[in-house]
Amino acid sequence: MTISALIMAGGQGLRMGGKDKGLVRWRGKAFVDYVVEALCPQVDNIAISVNRNFEEYAERTPNVFTDARQWQGLGPLAALATAACNIQLNMSEWLLIVPCDTLLLPDDLVATFIAAAEEEPSVHAFYAETATQPHYSVMFIRPRLLQSTPAYLSTGMRTLQGWLEQQHAQAVQFDNEQNFMNFNSEQEIEKPIC
Repeated sequence: MTISALIMAGGQGLRMGGKDKGLVRWRGKAFVDYVVEALCPQVDNIAISVNRNFEEYAERTPNVFTDARQWQGLGPLAALATAACNIQLNMSEWLLIVPCDTLLLPDDLVATFIAAAEEEPSVHAFYAETATQPHYSVMFIRPRLLQSTPAYLSTGMRTLQGWLEQQHAQAVQFDNEQNFMNFNSEQEIEKPIC
């Protein structure tokens, strides 16, 4: 089974003062490096969606791409619509999608999603959920579903939640809330992690 990962690092970083969030440093490392290190043992290859600092991200993986012109500025689904044309991602059996600011991803993330997929073979999209909330930006999908994102965007819809609902996605339960914490602001970077 071939599993690819897509790290979403194309946001504007508004709550970080406009910084490129994937390259913001925490405890001596860039955000994206925490995510890459967490995913490398779990997947066969990694792509990164970016909208600036292309060369710096390309030091981490050769599969780096920017949003297609027609989707620019339309949020995270722009990256998924662009990924629909990414040959390497589309050749995989499953695609794990995560944001670049989830620095504490669990080492059984993929294994847990695969177990859910094996229990529900007719389901082609899953997302993470913890006791307090769903985490729609951490998803595990069949790559062919990416082909539906341009039509979804053309209706004026923009949310990952809405798109996942359209794909009849199912939640997969994870125990540790911290694993899915987003580091969205300078204040969150400075908080102590237990």
